[in-house]
Amino acid sequence: MINYYKMSDLGAILAAIGGIIIIFLILGWIIITIPVYLAAKLFGSDASFLRAMGAVLLSGIVAFIVIVIFAFISMAYGNFMLAILGLIIAFIAVLGVYKSMFNVGWGAAFGIVIVSIIIAFIFKLILSLFGIGISYLLGSSQLQSFISPLFNLTNISQSFNLG
Repeated sequence: MINYYKMSDLGAILAAIGGIIIIFLILGWIIITIPVYLAAKLFGSDASFLRAMGAVLLSGIVAFIVIVIFAFISMAYGNFMLAILGLIIAFIAVLGVYKSMFNVGWGAAFGIVIVSIIIAFIFKLILSLFGIGISYLLGSSQLQSFISPLFNLTNISQSFNLG
């Protein structure tokens, strides 16, 4: 016998999936904000965690808009270098957002970006030691596949053929 679902069941399923997606987006946003907040504190900013969350959100939106605009321009003119220029301008825009949100100079904004990447990388390594992988922390599955064998002693011991 075929089970037919009511439209209200489908709506409830979609609402549950949407709720789960929103929860994971918010958790990811908080996790991504932690290194930026710590780096901003390291560079003498008096920013709160909520201001750091705002800076992360605003910088992501600004970078996305700039990259999309330059991607369309690059495709329209068939010039790949315009896409590279878009990435550079998006990076400068992120620096501008951090500069204004954290009340620091351009050098400190650059330092916040670099140090937050280093802190996120260290968090990723520490979590990988415990077998916890957060792939969206750095967003690189190739990096994770490169690092994880370094900390997996069973793979190392199996690679030596002693018998």
